[in-house]
Amino acid sequence: MLPDRLSAIASAALNRGATMATHNLGGLHADVHHATMCGQWVTPEQLDTRTWECLLGKHRTDEPIQPLKL
Repeated sequence: MLPDRLSAIASAALNRGATMATHNLGGLHADVHHATMCGQWVTPEQLDTRTWECLLGKHRTDEPIQPLKL
């Protein structure tokens, strides 16, 4: 049986380094939810590393946000 969506997002975020002390988990959850529903439906674990880095960086609460250099 697959985990529910909230648990899957929380587990994937934890595996990528998100914590309550360093990230806005509510905002991170919302962005991951939307990222997995755009285009092809994928699980949070299937998001690529660059997407996770962008989302985790956007929702950091312990350091200033640096602009993304493309």
